[in-house]
Amino acid sequence: RWVLRGLSGFIIVFMLLMFIGETFFGENPGKPLTTNAILQLSVMGVGLIGLGLSWKWELIGGIIALVPFVVLAIINPIILESPLMFIWPLTAILFIVLWAISRKTTVRNK
Repeated sequence: RWVLRGLSGFIIVFMLLMFIGETFFGENPGKPLTTNAILQLSVMGVGLIGLGLSWKWELIGGIIALVPFVVLAIINPIILESPLMFIWPLTAILFIVLWAISRKTTVRNK
C-alpha cells in the first residue's frame, strides 16, 4: 500500500513540476494554450486527482485515474510511444488490485 502511495505521490509531483516548467520556462512562456492542449491538461488533471484519491479510496481513485489515461491516449496517441507514461495506468490498476485483495481479506476475517 505504501509503495503505491509513494509512487502515485511521485507521479503527481513530477507531473506538476513538468507543468510548471513547461508553462513558465518552456519555449513560449505566456503563449495562449490551444483548445486541444487545454483538453489534454484537464484530462490529465482529473487523472492526477484520481491518483490522489486512491490513497483513501483505492477502487474509486484507481478508476478515476485509469479512465482519463484511456481518454488521453485517444486524444493524443503519441503518449503511448513513451514507456514511462505507462507507470500512471499501472499504478491505477495496482490500486484497483489492492482494493480487491484487501476486500477479500476483510471478507475472510469476518
